[in-house]
Amino acid sequence: MSIMQTVLRTPHFEVISHVCQRPRVACGTVIGGLPARFIFTRRGSFMVHVGSRCWFARPGQAVFLGMGIEYHVTHPDAESCDCCTDVLISEEMLDMLGAHTDPGQPCRAFGHDLRFQKTHVELLRGLLRGGDADDAEEVLLDTLSYLTESYEAGTSAACGIKVMRQVTRVEEAIVGRAEENLGVEELAKVAGCSPFHLCRIFRACTGQSLRQFRMQQRLGSALGRLGDGERDLAALACDMGFNSHSHMTDAFRLALGMSPSEVRDDMRQSDLQVLKNRLRDVRGRWKDGKPSLAGA
Repeated sequence: MSIMQTVLRTPHFEVISHVCQRPRVACGTVIGGLPARFIFTRRGSFMVHVGSRCWFARPGQAVFLGMGIEYHVTHPDAESCDCCTDVLISEEMLDMLGAHTDPGQPCRAFGHDLRFQKTHVELLRGLLRGGDADDAEEVLLDTLSYLTESYEAGTSAACGIKVMRQVTRVEEAIVGRAEENLGVEELAKVAGCSPFHLCRIFRACTGQSLRQFRMQQRLGSALGRLGDGERDLAALACDMGFNSHSHMTDAFRLALGMSPSEVRDDMRQSDLQVLKNRLRDVRGRWKDGKPSLAGA
């Protein structure tokens, strides 16, 4: 069952919230002829397939699809509820972002951190509350500019096709069998290589260790649920695969300097004007070096 809600429509942007859960409908169907878009995952993960290649749309990685590109979606975890935000972009905005479709690279992945994940969730919450359309466009442009200018496209382009397939199988196993908490030995069997070789190629292709990838997945999906107002934090910790509520709290404090309840309250109070001022301040610091949302 897929629930779609258009939360913003202007001459330059259309923002659609997707909630996809069992029973899934038409996820494997090839879609094409659509405007260019960025796909941001709020919780869960899914695969975007273009031709013979695929990219993960997941917490910590946004996917850009060029204009008119044919693609289809699959879900490694058949039982999950996967939520994402589609940001459709006009050609004029593509020019401003310098993000026009490259025929040799119709789909691109942009890695980001948990602070950007929080910003994306706050952006959706702000749009759902309504507000000035000009403010919404400014926030969207600043958010996308921050993503494309401050992060290089995923390192996977440097990995060969065979290696990328191995890494993709491991990513699917971590996401689709999260409750099993597979160790490096089991994951190496999935990849068909030694544990040492898996650790090396996984970091080379994703820029993360296996442990970092698993933690980012857990924290990112938990953050998406906190943005929806999740109240039972102990149940959330269990659902996300943490050992305990305190384990999840420690992980959030390490990543964001805030407890899960503080993150939830902070996002509850945020609106488009708050985000607009924060992102404007971040962009003003770009000239001093690589930008960061830390402390913003």
